[in-house]
Amino acid sequence: MKKFILISISLLLFGGLFAQQTISGGLFAGPTMAWMSSDSKIVDTKGMKFGYNFGALIDFNLIDNFAISTGVQFNNLGGKIIYNYGMTNLEPKEGPAIDTLFPGTQMNYNLNYLGIPFSFKGKTNEIGYMTYFLKAGVTPLINIKTLGSFDNYENLLLKEINLFNIGWHIGGGLEYSLSGNTRILVELLYTGGLLDIDKTEVFNTPDMVNTNNPRIVLNDIHLKIGVLF
Repeated sequence: MKKFILISISLLLFGGLFAQQTISGGLFAGPTMAWMSSDSKIVDTKGMKFGYNFGALIDFNLIDNFAISTGVQFNNLGGKIIYNYGMTNLEPKEGPAIDTLFPGTQMNYNLNYLGIPFSFKGKTNEIGYMTYFLKAGVTPLINIKTLGSFDNYENLLLKEINLFNIGWHIGGGLEYSLSGNTRILVELLYTGGLLDIDKTEVFNTPDMVNTNNPRIVLNDIHLKIGVLF
């Protein structure tokens, strides 16, 4: 968390050095709704996790109605997975591996990520006090904490989630001008996962003999409310 705060401050200071019209930045926070999905029949990805996101952003305004947007953000994400035939070799951060999770076990994942989104942003001229925009891009993510809850285990620190993930995102929002360069930001984005996020060994038959690693991706919808300057 200390590293995240230092990166956020650095981005804001960098933006402050170029406080002309060409570069703007700010801070944001908001709620997140995340879920996992898979095309495999040996797992069911049901249910959503409500979390939060916060961070700092910078817009590099190339021309009047077009910008490149980046920044750094903390994402609290997750979801629920039901292992239809069970799984094996679940690895906690501390202590021995859990040999077998039985068929029908539901794992509730609570995942923390550090993200560095990169977007192309198109925006209107100011209409009244409002500027509307659309954006699309990619978000590389680094997993910084994984907690899993199942059966009698609560918030077990796990190694099952891959360190690196990436998703594509699309969305839009508005900026409300207060005075000078100060604006209120409201933004809604959908992120679709591109990579398999885990390395779990899942049984693929009822006899619990053979295993494989089904592809599971992480998706989310998140709202950002912030102040730009």
